Amino acid sequence: MTIVYQGMDDTVSEEIDDEKLNYRDDHWQIHHGDDEYTYIPRERVYTVKITDPHFLKG
Repeated sequence: MTIVYQGMDDTVSEEIDDEKLNYRDDHWQIHHGDDEYTYIPRERVYTVKITDPHFLKG
């Protein structure tokens, strides 16, 4: 998955494993490991692109 959002100083684009990016009530949540998360309010997210490996052609 790729998420593009407004960071503290600039636009951020991150590629993230599908299981590490979740949508909760009013924000996106990126799991970095253990109990480390980044919470991004819905209004700061520009796009989320889901890459489904079942549809990728090799």
